[in-house]
Formats: sequence, C-alpha cells, structure tokens
Amino acid sequence: MVVEINLLEQKEKRNVLPFIILGFFVLVSLIIVVTLGFQRSQLVAQTEAKEERIQQIQQDQEKFTQPVDNEGTERDQLKDSLDQLKATIVPTIPFVERLVSLLPERGFFESFTLTGASEVTVVARFDTIQQAAKFTSTLNQESVISNVELASVETSVVDETEYLYDYQPRYIASYYLVLNESTLLSEKGLSE
Repeated sequence: MVVEINLLEQKEKRNVLPFIILGFFVLVSLIIVVTLGFQRSQLVAQTEAKEERIQQIQQDQEKFTQPVDNEGTERDQLKDSLDQLKATIVPTIPFVERLVSLLPERGFFESFTLTGASEVTVVARFDTIQQAAKFTSTLNQESVISNVELASVETSVVDETEYLYDYQPRYIASYYLVLNESTLLSEKGLSE
C-alpha cells in the first residue's frame, strides 16, 4: 500500500450557501418592493380619479341645489293659484240637497250647472206654473242665495197619445242664481 502525503496546503472551498441565501432574500425583497410600489401607484391613481369624480358631482349638485330665479317665482305663483282655488271651493252637494228639498213633490231638476265660483244655472220641471212661481219665491227667501233670476218659463209639448190624466211635467223653468259665498261656506247656511 502506498501512502500519499501531500504537504501542500489545499485551498479551502468557500461556503457559497450563505451568499445564495442572502441573494435569494435580496431578490425576493426587491420583487416585493417593486410589486408594492406598482400597487401603490395604481391605488393613488384610482384615488385621484375618484376624488376628481366626487368634485365633479359636487359641482353638478350645487348647480341643481341653487334655485333658479324663475323657478322660485313660478313655484310661488302656483302655490298662490292653488290657495286661491282652495278658497273658491263651493260645497255643492249640501247646496243641491237643499235645493231638492225646496222642490214641490212632482218637481225635478233637468240640469244644474255651476257657471262660476258663485253662479248657478238651474233648469227645473214643474206640473203647474204656480209651482214654478212658488219655487222662485222660496229661492228668494233662502239666505244662501243672494240673487234669483227667472230666466225663462217654457211649456213642454204633451204627447196626445198618452192618457190625459197622468201627471206629466209641463213647465220648464230656467233660473240664474247668485250664491252668497260666506253663508254657503258656513254650515249654518245650509242647515236652516
């Protein structure tokens, strides 16, 4: 057996493992820093875009919240018109019921027309001319009515083929009534 003896010093091999580990951590850290920087720049850009959009919406909203001069006056005019309309509402149902109660037994209305806020045109049918006159007198005594005009009294044509003793409305009277609004709007004016 031969024994070899080497008296020369051998070079020690460098341990590269710590350098490889260090290089790996540096590379991973660099990738993380670059990725976070890229994401940050994207978030900053999105935030700026959203802030610009918010400012634009606020400016548009200010335009809509500022009242237009014409809009305010038109709104006031509409409100005034509505208040006037509410003030001129005439309670016609109690008035018509009151007029019906004043008719004679066989009298009836042919038409009832509100021609103005306090003006009424009524066409009624009666059996006799005396009933039309009595109805006119009764209307003159009503506190709700300030003026009564008997516009016309006409005779309706009776069909001769019908039995002569049947009751038939024969007189058509047209009345023009002017209402007393203050009395009409109070409940006492209609309950008398």
